[in-house]
Amino acid sequence: MPEPSMYGIAVDIGTTNITIQLIKLDDHTVHNQILMRNPQVRYGADIISRMRFSTIDPMNQKILVDMIRAAIQNGIKGVLQESKIEKPRVSDISIVGNTVMHHLFFDLPLDSLLRPPFKATNKHAISIPAHEVGLDFFLTQTTCYSPPVVESFIGPDAVAVLIASNFLDMNEIRMTIDVGTNTEISIITPHGIWIASAASGPAFEGMATECGLGGEKGAINEVRIDSTTYQPTFSVIGDVRPRGLCGTGAVSAMASLLDTDLFLPRGSLNRDIKTKWLSLDTNVAKYILAFGDTTETGKDIFIAQTDLRMLQQSKAAIRGAIELLLKRSGYSAKDITEILLTGVFGSDLKIEDVYRIGMFPVFDRAKITQVRNGAVKGAGLLLLQKNRERVEKIISELNYIELSAEDEFRTFFLEFLPFPSK
Repeated sequence: MPEPSMYGIAVDIGTTNITIQLIKLDDHTVHNQILMRNPQVRYGADIISRMRFSTIDPMNQKILVDMIRAAIQNGIKGVLQESKIEKPRVSDISIVGNTVMHHLFFDLPLDSLLRPPFKATNKHAISIPAHEVGLDFFLTQTTCYSPPVVESFIGPDAVAVLIASNFLDMNEIRMTIDVGTNTEISIITPHGIWIASAASGPAFEGMATECGLGGEKGAINEVRIDSTTYQPTFSVIGDVRPRGLCGTGAVSAMASLLDTDLFLPRGSLNRDIKTKWLSLDTNVAKYILAFGDTTETGKDIFIAQTDLRMLQQSKAAIRGAIELLLKRSGYSAKDITEILLTGVFGSDLKIEDVYRIGMFPVFDRAKITQVRNGAVKGAGLLLLQKNRERVEKIISELNYIELSAEDEFRTFFLEFLPFPSK
């Protein structure tokens, strides 16, 4: 009788979401997958808030560490139970995430990430028994692995995306863009890899905006506005009454607001236009997407001027990071032949909307492939020893740019803060 197949677990700890995959090791197929909210969001929607909370009191770090470990263990239990796989058949767990999520999972101090020169406490690959990091559901022989941290806010998730991209052995100029609360961007060339992380904030993942919702059932995910009546039409995930606006819906709304002159290139809603869809009754202007009598909650769904300002800063940070990486690597947008665009948010973006708001330069020669789970796919590939060995070579070839220390990044940020005119 043949031996039963062994399995590995791949985990991507995002600031907002956690993805867990169960992978059959003999053929490397994904057997099951779950996506869940990172429970740490109650202590801050972004990594800076969580770092500050963690460093106020040692007990606060314990709260965040215990919380993320318990969530991952429960998620893994659920995946195994649903798949009817016994825990002795899991030999390895591969964990990736940005540096802060990595440090909180492995209970590493965060103080050095809060002040210049923004250094990670531990940059080396980690391989230890799973029960030593709170995954005591597993037997002692189950190993938990995480690839190296690049530096400061470029964590193992960026390394995983590079492994997943299949761009590393090619001569053309390619990019990976993992859009999320932090957006990791890399340019892969025959002469090396340039990489940076832009603090793009939680708004793109459905957090922090007034009517924000994750990319889930009931979220408005695409918006078009009539240029004569200013009335919106939209699509909703699950084809139900809307409950809120997800990140892709917010980008789509901004693009259409710009097209109809309801939104001015400097980033302000146009108060000169009179329409019932533009509410000017309070100090904060709002564009109404759906009135309360048509929503699931009975409340208006809107995008407010304050939301638009926050999103404006996020898109300028991403664009500024791309422009700086292009300049430092010696290439332009026209030289890029292929892009892997990933992340829960990035995979669903409409590229024409991204170009319209100026978040990306126009990559007119590039094939853009959108993949939802680039980081967790890379984590799955890192269950293989040959890919773990390859990571060390990748790290040695990386040219890391710390954006917070770059005056030129601030110049690009300000240049691309306004939206493109028609």
